[in-house]
Amino acid sequence: MKLNISVSAKKRGEMMTAVSFTPNSPTIYATCDDQTLCSFGADGDEESTPADLGAHITSISWFPPAGKTVVDMFAASCTDGTLRFFKKNGMLEKKIQAHDGAAICVEWNLDGSSLVTSGEDGEVKVWSRNGNLRSQLATYPTPIYALSFSPSSTSLLLANGNKLIILPLASNKQKTVTWEACSSGVVTCCDWNNVSGLIVSGGEDCCYRVYDSFGLPLFTSNPHEHVITSVAWRPNSSLFAVGSYNVIRLCDKTGWTVCKNNPATGSIVKCKWSSDGTQLAGACGGGVVIFAQLVDRTLEYGNVTATLTDPKKIQISDVTSPNSFDELDFPRDRVVEFSLGHDHLVVATATQCFIYESPNYNTPQIFDLRNPVNLIVLAPKSFAVVDTVMGVTVYNYEGRQLSAPRFQGLRPEFLSADHVSLSHDVIAILDQTDFKTIRCFDILTGRPLGNNGEVKHDQEITKISLSLFSTSSMDRRLVFIDSNKELFITPTAQLPGVQKKFAIQKLLTQVDTVAWNDTSDLLACVADSRLTVYYYPHALYVDRDLLSQSVESHDASSFGSHPQILSFFGNTITVRRSSGAVLTRTVPPYPALLYEYAAGGRFKDCVKLCRYIKSPQLWATLAAMAIYHQDLDSAAVALSATKEVDKLQYIKYIQSIASSEIRNAEMMLYKRCPEEAESILLQASPMKLYHAIKMNVRLYRWDRALQLAVKHDKYKDVVMWYRREYLKGFRREEDKSEFLKLGREVGEVDEERVKELKREAKESEREGDRK
Repeated sequence: MKLNISVSAKKRGEMMTAVSFTPNSPTIYATCDDQTLCSFGADGDEESTPADLGAHITSISWFPPAGKTVVDMFAASCTDGTLRFFKKNGMLEKKIQAHDGAAICVEWNLDGSSLVTSGEDGEVKVWSRNGNLRSQLATYPTPIYALSFSPSSTSLLLANGNKLIILPLASNKQKTVTWEACSSGVVTCCDWNNVSGLIVSGGEDCCYRVYDSFGLPLFTSNPHEHVITSVAWRPNSSLFAVGSYNVIRLCDKTGWTVCKNNPATGSIVKCKWSSDGTQLAGACGGGVVIFAQLVDRTLEYGNVTATLTDPKKIQISDVTSPNSFDELDFPRDRVVEFSLGHDHLVVATATQCFIYESPNYNTPQIFDLRNPVNLIVLAPKSFAVVDTVMGVTVYNYEGRQLSAPRFQGLRPEFLSADHVSLSHDVIAILDQTDFKTIRCFDILTGRPLGNNGEVKHDQEITKISLSLFSTSSMDRRLVFIDSNKELFITPTAQLPGVQKKFAIQKLLTQVDTVAWNDTSDLLACVADSRLTVYYYPHALYVDRDLLSQSVESHDASSFGSHPQILSFFGNTITVRRSSGAVLTRTVPPYPALLYEYAAGGRFKDCVKLCRYIKSPQLWATLAAMAIYHQDLDSAAVALSATKEVDKLQYIKYIQSIASSEIRNAEMMLYKRCPEEAESILLQASPMKLYHAIKMNVRLYRWDRALQLAVKHDKYKDVVMWYRREYLKGFRREEDKSEFLKLGREVGEVDEERVKELKREAKESEREGDRK
């Protein structure tokens, strides 16, 4: 990935003081120290005669767009201490005296309801959209050189002296957070990422730094030759730009430099991204505007590589044919976003969407887009596009719209690839107004799944991911990482016998990154400097003991801190280190074969494979798969190989049961779902009341056993006899009032009488089964 750099043809004055893209178009506006406003097209050509603003501008901020509304107004801070509102043609709408000394910064909040200014007098003020003063947030002894809103617009990031300050806008329980962000001199620039919540700053110590939303340092660069004069996060991305004297860098959120350019433009005083993140503009101290196009972005899937070689051109290459490649031209518009995966390439330009199927790249499916796309998420049978106006829309690979999931508080402009996940039948979206809630929708109808389609957690969630292998919603699993770096798994549909409060289960702690395999339900994650691969995560809902035995773990200290899994294709895991280096690890191909055989019901082939490989993890995986699919013969073989004698004995006991209802109930009991097992017995025809009562007795659920006996007025003496034998073994006296009352009612119970009732019950149920 790199930046294609160009510079404006004419020099304006001694320096350019501010620059910004208009929200609804690629037009760039820049202000000069000769008090003029210049406009440029996306190609860098000057579009009109500069307009005289009548003031020296220090910063400009365009009014945020609302839907398709055309925005033609911006606010500007001036060296005479005024806040001014201009039309895009440079006509002055309103002028307000805002600060003593120069007004340095101005910025609108995300919904355009208010704006904030700061100045040389150290004051931070909040204004209404009409220019009325709402409040004076704070006063500091030194100037505020930079400011930025938090993603929720509830806090403000300020650069004051050598410190960064997070200042709450409302008088609530939030506290002001202050930390040192420059070792010498002052902090000159800062920006707050609207998606990840990360903060980047630069200062006179010639270093740029990355922090989390609480001010904890994540990265500090080596000192550069000159002062860092500007920083800016790319919209909906983990990249940011850094400007300095004759230097512009593109960096990853972990700090490593993606690319570096050395234009002879002087210091890049301000830099801004376009709303679609494809272009960067900078106001330079040499009196010119620098323009940068993001190109050479490369995506890989299997043997195929797609590279954006030009803003309107993508090159497709296949490693199996190194001397041939396909070149896709888009003469009408520049490429805004593209995604490669699942044998498809989806490209979104400013006005159209192109769908290519590998290996045929000559006849794409094409449909028009109403708004520029921020994000494309691919799945095996469909894909989702996200834009700031229409929100999330799901299409199939023929270009037909399937659904458009909606919910109150959907903020599509803040969604990233970590916040949206798509599978065969489900789309999961992280609620941007409540980061503790994931919302799941059916992709065919757009309706919420189950109980409002909500998955609620007690901590804020940072990443979500849906399994891709199964085509059944009952087998679909969702994993997520929370703010404590703990990994959880949950089904997207209600599983039989699994209560909702027990559906979310913790898998691992200290997790940095996670990814599902594309051809199976293998789950890979990097946690605590170890690469862990779960062969069958669903074993958690079958037998937790088998889950721990079906895990492969290796040392991953070579990945360093903050690694990211880029892909998990086939048996290859691709990981990017925090330094930017890309490493690969492989896992055995046999678990994927096991999934393939099990999906086709070929459990005999599964047993042959495990006997040939002789892997304990593979045997444990087969045992969990066979139990889940109720292939008890294969389960017995696998359990014997894992030396789980107690589980093997119980499976053999289940195999010996003639009644299918009782077998199903015992299987649910094996999965630790007693309520579902009891429900199966009571709903059987005829009802297996005796077995339901006896099951509760075996589990020492005495109150429930008694409740069933009293409700149906049968087998009370059986319950009473077992209860007395239980107490006798522990040499205890009865202390439950219900059993004391029943004891007086039934009196003494003879063991022979209990055996007779047991025979009668079984015979009665056996006759019912025959009928």
